[in-house]
Amino acid sequence: MSDSSITKMALANAMKELMTELPLHKVSISNIVEKCNLSRKSFYYHFKDKYDLVNWIFYTDFVSNFQKNTDILDWNLIKSICEFFYENKFFYSNVLEVRGQNSFYDYFGEILSPIIELHFEDMFEESEDKNFYVIFFTDAIRTSIARWLLEGAKISPNKYVKLLKTAVTGIALKIVEDMDLD
Repeated sequence: MSDSSITKMALANAMKELMTELPLHKVSISNIVEKCNLSRKSFYYHFKDKYDLVNWIFYTDFVSNFQKNTDILDWNLIKSICEFFYENKFFYSNVLEVRGQNSFYDYFGEILSPIIELHFEDMFEESEDKNFYVIFFTDAIRTSIARWLLEGAKISPNKYVKLLKTAVTGIALKIVEDMDLD
């Protein structure tokens, strides 16, 4: 492992540990670097801000593992995301509370969008409004997952994804039916 990777992992571990005690908005760069005995300069060499670090954590812990396996870009991937969030509930419910520039909420949407586009590709491929539908379903799924997690993920990831799939697929089929009527 390179020195850069070791430093990034130390910062990530410090962030995760701090977030067991503090909400994200109260974690400072000073807290993070102090926790792992690094300098602010080291932090800013690797990350723009703490939100960039949070996004890197998700990318490293989850996304990079799925980029290697493109066969599961469907509801199984959404299920895997929900299972991952469920297993790391405290951390991800904490970071999903923050909205705005550079937030994990926005980054998560950027991750979901191409998955949604690929999944509904056949259904909306001839529609001039395809981009609208991709944005709509990305926002709907992201918001729903965030709400599920922030409300304590009271139902299992399996049941949640089953309900989500039923709702989203039903809406998508209704849109296609209505397009055929026009």
